[in-house]
Amino acid sequence: MTVEASSEARPASGRRSVTLERRKSLDGYHRDGWAVRASAVRELCNPIRRIVDEMVGLANPEKGLISLAQGDPTVFGHLLPPKAAVEEVTRAFGAYSHNGYTASAGAPAARSAVAKRYSLPDRPALRAEDVFMTIGCSEALSHVIAAMAVEGANVLLPRPGFPLYETLCQRHGVAYKFYDLDGENGWEIKLDALTDLRDEHTVAIVVNNPSNPCGAVYSEEHLRGICATCETLRLPIIADEVYEDVAFDATRPFLPIAQFSGRVPVMSVSALSKRWLAPGWRLGWLVMHDYDHILSTAGVHMAINNLCQVSLGPAAPIQAAVPAILEAREEEWLQTTLDMLRVASKYCIDRCSRVRGLSVPSEPQGAMYVLLKMREDAFTEEEGFTDVTFCKRLLAEESVLMLPGTCFHAPGYLRLVITVPEDELERAWDRIECFCERHSSERKFTDSPKDLTEKLKSSLTFVDSCASSDDGLMPSDASATG
Repeated sequence: MTVEASSEARPASGRRSVTLERRKSLDGYHRDGWAVRASAVRELCNPIRRIVDEMVGLANPEKGLISLAQGDPTVFGHLLPPKAAVEEVTRAFGAYSHNGYTASAGAPAARSAVAKRYSLPDRPALRAEDVFMTIGCSEALSHVIAAMAVEGANVLLPRPGFPLYETLCQRHGVAYKFYDLDGENGWEIKLDALTDLRDEHTVAIVVNNPSNPCGAVYSEEHLRGICATCETLRLPIIADEVYEDVAFDATRPFLPIAQFSGRVPVMSVSALSKRWLAPGWRLGWLVMHDYDHILSTAGVHMAINNLCQVSLGPAAPIQAAVPAILEAREEEWLQTTLDMLRVASKYCIDRCSRVRGLSVPSEPQGAMYVLLKMREDAFTEEEGFTDVTFCKRLLAEESVLMLPGTCFHAPGYLRLVITVPEDELERAWDRIECFCERHSSERKFTDSPKDLTEKLKSSLTFVDSCASSDDGLMPSDASATG
C-alpha cells in the first residue's frame, strides 16, 4: 500500500519522495518528444521501508524521539569497533598504497585471511578462491541469489525473517516460499514442513543464525538436523551468519552450520557490520563451503565471480586492513560488547514481564534484538489493535519507534533493538509501559497511570483526615502504598 507522504515527510528541497514516485503511471513520461520509462525495479520495495515511510512525521513533538528500530549498533555511540580494527584501517589509508583498483573478487590477502578464519576442523582447508569480498553482507546475499536465479527458481526463506531476503529475490526474479520458525521452541526451524515446501524448482534455503529478528542461536543438534534434512532434500544452504559470535550464553555458542553440512554445499555470508560493529565500512564476504564441488561444477562460482567483475568489490584500504582485523586478539573487547548486549536483553525481558499485553515467547540467545508478542485481546481499539497500529500509536503518543512484526512476516509481534544505552532503554520502557497501561483492555479506568497515582494519593489523604490512625484504615506510612 502506498500512502501519500505528510508535509513533514517532504524534503525541504521540494523534490518528490520515493513513496510519492511509486504512485506515478507505469507508462512513464511521454511529452514534447520525451519517452522515458523506468524498469520493473521501480516496484522494488523493502517491507521495512514501506511501513516506516508511513510513520514519518508521526512522532510526538513534545517528547524526544527514542528509536528502538534501527539495526545499526553504532547509532548511540556506546558500542564501538575494536581499537585494533580502527588503527588498521587508519594505517591502510595513511599508507597511500591502496588507492587503486584491486582484484574484482577481492584483494588476495583479504581473501586468504577470510579463508583462513573460516576453515573448519576435519574439513579441507578453504582457499582464497573460495572467498569473494563484497560491499557489505547485503551484496554477498545479492550475489548468491543472483547466481542461483535460473528460470523458474524459488528459494525457501525463514518466517519471521529479515525482509531483505525477499526484496533480493524480487530484484533477481526468483520466487520464494516461507518456512516457519517455532516461537515456542527457541525459534527453531520446523523441519518437517521443508519436505512439502521443496519442489523441483527450489534451488536453496536461507538459514539465518544467529537470527534477526528472533535472536535465536541454534544448537549443534538443531544445526545437524537442518543439514540432514537438506542432505535428504538435496538442497544447498545460504547461511546468513552476519551475527556470528554474538551469543550471550557460553554454553550455547555460535556454531557455523558448515561445520555439520557433510556433502551439502553451504554459501556463508558475513561482514564487519555486526560482529565488528562497523556497518559503515561496507565490507562483507561470501565463503563457499563446497567440499564435493557441487556448486563449482554447476557454475555457481563462475557466476559469482562475474558479478564481482561488475561491482568491483569494496574499498581497497578496508580490504587491506582485513588480515590484521581478523587476526587481532580481541577477547576482552568482544566480551565487554556481549555483556552490554546481554544486560540490555535481560532488562527488556524483565520490563516486558511487567507490562500488560506483552510477552517474550522465546528469550533471545544472541544477535541484537528482542521479539515481543502482543496478546490479541489485551488492547482496546474498535478496528483491532494490530502490531502496526501499536507502533504507529506508540510513536505518535510516546515518541518511541519500534518495528511491527509485520515487517518480518510476524504479525502480532514487535521488534526492538538492544544496542541502546541503559538510561535510554529505561526511558523507552517507561513510555512503553505507560502506553500499554493507557490502552489496556483489562483496565476499568480511563485515567493515565500518573493521574491514577495522583487521585490515589488525594483519596488517601482525605481518608486520613477523616479517620484516626488507630482505625486500621491507613498504613503507618502512606508512602508505602502503591
